[in-house]
Amino acid sequence: MRGTAVIAAARAKLRPTGNHVTGYLAVCAAGTLIGTSLVVGAGASGTRPKLADVGAWLTSSAKGEVVHAHGLTGEVDGRAALPAGMAGHPVSVAQDGRTTLVLDERTGRVVRIDAAQLTAAQSTDYGAAGLQLVSGGAYAYVVDPVRGTVQRIDPALTTAESRPVQLGGKPGAAVVDGEGTLWVPLPDSGTVVPFVDGLKGAAVKVADAGHDLTLTVAGGRPVVTDGTAAATKVLSATGVRGAFDLGAAVAGADPADVLVPGGTEGSAVPVLAARTGDLVVVDVHSRHTVRVRVPTAGHVLGAPQLLGTRVYLPDETTGRLLVYDTAASALADPVPITDGPGELELFVRDGLLWVNDPDGAAAAVIDSDGEVRRIGKYGTAAPSARKPGDEPVEDGVPTGAPVEQVPPGAAVPGATAPGPGTPSVGASGGPSAGASGPPGPTPPAPEPGAPGAPQAESRSGAIRITFAEALGATPQRYVLKGAGPDQTVTPDEVGPDGPFVFEVRGGSCEKQYSFTVVAEYGGGRPDKESARSALARPCVAPGAPRNVTFTPDQGGHGGTVTWRAPQDAGSVTYTINGPGGTAETTEHSHAYSGLRNGIVRGVAVMARNAAGSGPAASGWIDLTPTAQQMNIVNNKPNGRDLGIRTKPHSTEGGRAGSIPPGENPEVTVHCNMRGEEITIGGKTTDVWARLTYYDPLIDKNITGYVTDLFVETRSNPDVWECE
Repeated sequence: MRGTAVIAAARAKLRPTGNHVTGYLAVCAAGTLIGTSLVVGAGASGTRPKLADVGAWLTSSAKGEVVHAHGLTGEVDGRAALPAGMAGHPVSVAQDGRTTLVLDERTGRVVRIDAAQLTAAQSTDYGAAGLQLVSGGAYAYVVDPVRGTVQRIDPALTTAESRPVQLGGKPGAAVVDGEGTLWVPLPDSGTVVPFVDGLKGAAVKVADAGHDLTLTVAGGRPVVTDGTAAATKVLSATGVRGAFDLGAAVAGADPADVLVPGGTEGSAVPVLAARTGDLVVVDVHSRHTVRVRVPTAGHVLGAPQLLGTRVYLPDETTGRLLVYDTAASALADPVPITDGPGELELFVRDGLLWVNDPDGAAAAVIDSDGEVRRIGKYGTAAPSARKPGDEPVEDGVPTGAPVEQVPPGAAVPGATAPGPGTPSVGASGGPSAGASGPPGPTPPAPEPGAPGAPQAESRSGAIRITFAEALGATPQRYVLKGAGPDQTVTPDEVGPDGPFVFEVRGGSCEKQYSFTVVAEYGGGRPDKESARSALARPCVAPGAPRNVTFTPDQGGHGGTVTWRAPQDAGSVTYTINGPGGTAETTEHSHAYSGLRNGIVRGVAVMARNAAGSGPAASGWIDLTPTAQQMNIVNNKPNGRDLGIRTKPHSTEGGRAGSIPPGENPEVTVHCNMRGEEITIGGKTTDVWARLTYYDPLIDKNITGYVTDLFVETRSNPDVWECE
């Protein structure tokens, strides 16, 4: 699937795990709306519209239809009416680039939208409320949280392709990654179940039983956030490939208040503790972590979405998007979407953020520069499948506003509105033009203001602090407070023109630090101190260990796995996943014993510090015996050939071949094993050598067993025991 970040956040009253997110994710996650490139079916009539390549389908539940909007203009370029009876029902849309599916969440009916004809083509009723519809790659799935099942369906016909598969627990919101693998969380058991190529795989243990789990697809990779343990982990079908600590602020939050999007286009995942406003952005590729606090008190928020340098927080109390600009380290103007409280659905697709009110006419699309375009979902000009003379669905509904930049809205919670007497600003940037007359009184000098709340970014050996300059009067300088005695701050001070950045080096990775910025004004004016930053560590999760190798013990049955530390690792603990389970060590090696010879097993090593564990490095424990070249001995010219047996026994089995009497040729010895006890010439042994002898008379290799009295492999430590 082209881009796996087509996501909407799930709503608390719907989401099986109880997290407060907005709607089920639909593409790459169960959701309520999907944006993607639309592929128009072959054979479409020339009179039918060709929908925009950069666009999204948006739901209009109250009207019982879905509309397609152009991503670059915001114009609606197509609409499709849903079957009778679906109007007013909550619906979700899933699109994988080839098919567009709509789920009636109240009845369980799945409908396919014909993009060429703009009609609801096929449908199948799965007869249950609260289902999840998930689509990606070559497959589509219906997930039943009540029955605990996953059923694969035909995305073109909407009919079932398999019987429901039992998951062994109640699932949370599922996603599909960039490889087309379905991932289903089972919070009750602390596991995530993958479906590779449509088939159920082994569950991956990610948390303790009962932990709150939310899945995200970040840059095509599955990531699980454990809201109970405040950790984010990168997954693969073989296990956890890296983990990141979200910090004390998230750890102290109610797991139900830890909000995560169902997907992001890049490798950064925003995590919001909604009650406290602690926002953490974890880059699962670079391992950098940004922490900041935003004012959220008294507001019902949905899961954050990340586009470019901005994090968007849907505020369903006001119908706006709160915006935090990580580049400016400050809140930006909020984006109004609806006229009042209501549900907002968000997802990022093809470098655009889509926002939709599923129960009303409001929608918008935002580009990476922050430019906002309104979408009038109820406009009458968009093509549909209705024939001339039919009553339009939109009859009597006002047309949406034209495409334009959305004006700034009211201040975000906690911000100060302009006071009385603040001069208005005209188009030129000066005071608004008005009636001529004498100038008014000189406005008072601006008051000293506090800098914006600092943003803390964890780096290797350091914490980077950025902040927004103080509003009002211009300070003489800015200084940083909060550094410990074992930390150094660079620079000592920041001038009034910036750059508004400090770097704090040193400190312990085991500790978390918080800082404030003080604006010093001088001249008898009071200094002003910012709010505290979120807690951060002077470290990032380590990288992958290097050069994982295995050295077998003499005789096999075990050996030692060794590796080199990651670059800039510092003090770390290593987790080794291999035969027998998981082990931990602070050394650069781990020994195995008691293993079977003749096997090859995988081993993975991850490095961990207080910030989390980095990606795993893999290797192989290869206990395949190495063949040895040896000579037959004691084969006397007594007229009796030396038999090569099919079993390590003188009578059981049979002969695979023989070596002529008096000849002691070179043979390839593979291993030895216990068999029948044999006594010859006063010597006794129950060891038999498994070997290969080239018989020149028949020009053929013969493999079988010869008693060790004629090979003496017991004296060669490089000959291993067979299994």
